[in-house]
Amino acid sequence: MLPQELTPWQALRRSLRLVAQAAPRELRRLAYINLITGIGPSISLLLSKIVIDEVTAYLKQGSTDPPMEVLLGNSLLLWSVAIALGVNLIVDSVDAIGTNLFASLRDRVEGFVRGKVLDKVSYFDDIALFEMPELLNLLELTEKGLARVQRLSFIVAATFVGVFTFIPSVLVSASIGWWVPLVLVVSATPSIFVEMRHHRKSWRVEETQSSVSRKMGIYSKAITSPDFAKEIRLFSLQDVLLDRWQGLFETLFSNMEQVRREGTLTVMAWSLLGGLGVAAPYIFVVLGVLNRTFTVGDLALYTGIILQLRRSLFILIAHTGDLYDVSLATAPIFQLLDLEPQLVSGSQRVLPSGSDRAHQGIQFQQVGFRYPGTDQPAVLENLTFHIQPGEMVALVGENGAGKTTLAKLLVRLYDPTVGQILWHGQDLKTLDLTALRSRIAVVMQDYARFPATLRENVGWGKMADLQDDDAIHTVLQEAGIAYLTDTLKHGLETPLGRQLENGIDLSGGQWQRVAIARALMRLHQAELLVFDEPTAALDPKNEHEIYRIFRSIAQGRMAVVVSHRLALAKLCDRIIVLEHGQILEAGTHDELMAQQGRYHSMFTRQASSYRDEPLYSSVG
Repeated sequence: MLPQELTPWQALRRSLRLVAQAAPRELRRLAYINLITGIGPSISLLLSKIVIDEVTAYLKQGSTDPPMEVLLGNSLLLWSVAIALGVNLIVDSVDAIGTNLFASLRDRVEGFVRGKVLDKVSYFDDIALFEMPELLNLLELTEKGLARVQRLSFIVAATFVGVFTFIPSVLVSASIGWWVPLVLVVSATPSIFVEMRHHRKSWRVEETQSSVSRKMGIYSKAITSPDFAKEIRLFSLQDVLLDRWQGLFETLFSNMEQVRREGTLTVMAWSLLGGLGVAAPYIFVVLGVLNRTFTVGDLALYTGIILQLRRSLFILIAHTGDLYDVSLATAPIFQLLDLEPQLVSGSQRVLPSGSDRAHQGIQFQQVGFRYPGTDQPAVLENLTFHIQPGEMVALVGENGAGKTTLAKLLVRLYDPTVGQILWHGQDLKTLDLTALRSRIAVVMQDYARFPATLRENVGWGKMADLQDDDAIHTVLQEAGIAYLTDTLKHGLETPLGRQLENGIDLSGGQWQRVAIARALMRLHQAELLVFDEPTAALDPKNEHEIYRIFRSIAQGRMAVVVSHRLALAKLCDRIIVLEHGQILEAGTHDELMAQQGRYHSMFTRQASSYRDEPLYSSVG
């Protein structure tokens, strides 16, 4: 599931295609406007030549006629002045329109491309996208590419100007001599390749330093996020985090600065060489005027047109380099858009009901799993067990035993590396993901705290019932936080999260109960309940209440509880003890206690820690 390599030209073609798809109307209008602004200066120079030649000729005659009379009496001079003024007015007015059109083009392109990226990420079923370092680096580079897309809009608009200025300039300058535009183009061409080489080296630094840039983002977020604010201050961690961020920044900056310094000197040298290409046509025209081959008007025209041709060449050369730079930076966008998850939805939308008793429930058959893209040992190995309908199973073990990973496989956030997981006899891989997940209610260890209203935080568990106040109040009651609707100022419509305007924050335990309520929203259609450390943020008193809720709602359903708290495991029908990704023990609480094995020692240790806790023994 690693991204495919793209050449800069492939990325550039696709980038330009995206721009055309995003804003076809703005591009057409911008092309028309830039056509006017591009050819306008050449027309003005031609008309200025006529005006200068006519005025010079009149002055040579030594006439004493009133100037206004001369102007009105010379139709060529009069129309040349009038048209030149009109062209300048038109160019100035359409420039203002072009500025607004460019802003529309930029915003539409950025929104279109970012929307495609967000759509890809949000519907990417494989969560390896958020857990593999290589793919996290790709996301970091994609964000940089999105910033470059705005530049692409500017480059496209500026290139229009360059092209529409270049073509008439070539035609006019060729009237001096066929060799003039050729000399100017040839002298400027090396700069194009130097620019491209410089941009390629710059991007290579950014690409190889993406992990450094991502770490900078992590430390920056830690410094600015409210999640870390209290402990950073209480433990005086400011210097540590700032030093780490600053060190990473200096590393990234020094590497980029070296490339920029080398590139600047090289580009400057070639630009000076290209400047010599202007000298020959310019001297040729000056000598022609002195030799009376050209008129003074020709001198003004050709001097202006040579400089205009050179300016248009510089625009095209500069933006050729910029296009190359953008193509390098936008390649990760298309690598992400082309990325295919290893997790593929099956085609069977109607889930099996398990009418065949032998195949009822969920079966793990020699399941093994290794996180993709790593050389680490397998997290799970050779797991074979069966969860019967109506059975509540606890997964217990030390940290790193593989409990949460097993829960991820169970809800198909990952597929096993080896072996099969069967749902009523049918391989999970053959089932439609949306249909499968609609039958599963989950409270994960790292549950989401959505920046949304209380109604949405709960109701999103079942979108069809989002506006059903009775359903939401019922699950809030079952989760033990019905009082929130009375204590919060706006009830169900209260925004949760300090980052929202007028938003309030909940305690850790309240947030966890909100997550439980969200899972309860789909209880009526759920066949499987999965609770991953469901009481981690609760105190012992509330923990016991949640145990009661779990036991009640699990009746008649398959339920899997991942927990360090063995008091909850004691209430389950069966306990599976994991160690180093393998099943060490399995049985009821009484059976495992009788075996005097790992579960016995874990339970005895936890029970003694609760008994010996001074806080509880001294209360009352």
